[in-house]
Amino acid sequence: MSTTTLFDSHYESRKRDLLQQTVERLRPEYSTEEVEALRIDRVNPAILSQRSGRGFVNRDILETVLGNLLECVAPGSHNALNQREQTEDFTSAIGEVADQIYAMVAQSFLAVGIGQDLEDRALAAAYAILWDLPELKRRSWWNRFASMKDPAVWDAYLLAACGIQDSALRELDFAIHIDAAIASRDTAAYREFLRQFHGDSVFDYQMQLVMSTYPGWRVLFYHDVAHALTRSDDGDAGPTGFRRQPVPLLPRAISELGGRYYQADIHPETRIGDATFLDHPHRGLTTGQTGIIGSGCHLLPCTLGGLSRRLHQRHPVIGDCVFIGTDADLFGPVRIGDHSIIGPSVEIYGLVETGPYCRVNASVVIGTVKTDSMRPGRIILGEGVVVGDGTIIENRLETDLTIPDRADIPARSLVVNDGCGQPKYVH
Repeated sequence: MSTTTLFDSHYESRKRDLLQQTVERLRPEYSTEEVEALRIDRVNPAILSQRSGRGFVNRDILETVLGNLLECVAPGSHNALNQREQTEDFTSAIGEVADQIYAMVAQSFLAVGIGQDLEDRALAAAYAILWDLPELKRRSWWNRFASMKDPAVWDAYLLAACGIQDSALRELDFAIHIDAAIASRDTAAYREFLRQFHGDSVFDYQMQLVMSTYPGWRVLFYHDVAHALTRSDDGDAGPTGFRRQPVPLLPRAISELGGRYYQADIHPETRIGDATFLDHPHRGLTTGQTGIIGSGCHLLPCTLGGLSRRLHQRHPVIGDCVFIGTDADLFGPVRIGDHSIIGPSVEIYGLVETGPYCRVNASVVIGTVKTDSMRPGRIILGEGVVVGDGTIIENRLETDLTIPDRADIPARSLVVNDGCGQPKYVH
């Protein structure tokens, strides 16, 4: 390809067929209202082609492209352009975004000295992102819906509009309907619940409030884009027919922008399910490279960090529908079972596993202690275990310490391994 521009005649000729296939796939996914709301900010191709620094794409351009991708999954959520600045139609909008992603990816490969098959590599990555837009759009929608778990979506305006008094609000058990909708991936029951107020106008207002003002779903979308750029496949994820390969530099640059905007440091290789609510992420939320977070989770500012510098599973694995409270710290290959609750200021580290439906209350410490000569056994909490506030559970022995199903550990207990794998309460 040309060394002076990324958009030579060869690129333009290949783009036409790829863009046509992509638009045919995407157009049915957008309503007429969404197409009308779509605002894509143009970037001059000459500027896109310019190499900055050691060849990596300009950070200002990256912010623009991420904003345009946000528009693609939630039209009208990010850009507000003058009529003369917006793209002419849906095809030109997707084509503009394709050019921008292509340029970013190409610059990323050039920055690490890879010029061979550059056009093929960049086209494969760019059109794989666009090919994935229906799934990214669906995930973004459910992440916004999950944010409605926040009672603050019933703000002063909505309460006044619905005529709801404070006493009635305390009896309004809306969260159970949100959880049920996420479990079934069907909002019909929640919409029916809202009909006692003003029908779907409540639902529409809450979704607009989340889209306009809540940062968590945007953080997760940035992560989805970064994560997609770390993937590889055999060419079945897009129309290019080329094998998609992990892109250098760019995924980390996207995650760093997410951290700069929202103080949520999410490694691009972390796997995260959909319908997840990041609550107040601007207070600080960290995940690592090998971390896994399931679907339907509710995370307040917390740290899901590593304890090892070895290349293995060194970050926590969080199941589905897990709640993690403020200032909780989970370090190492901790595994949290589905539907569990981890309270505020909890510290869990090392070889710790919980079954489903566990409840670990505030200021609990659970961990395994490794010495120079001995690797400790695991701490295993069975299904439905409740750990009282201020409790310490510690395993310094090689045998696993198992807390039986549905055990209820009193507050401020000290629990150790009795040498046979059973809990011993130390007073």
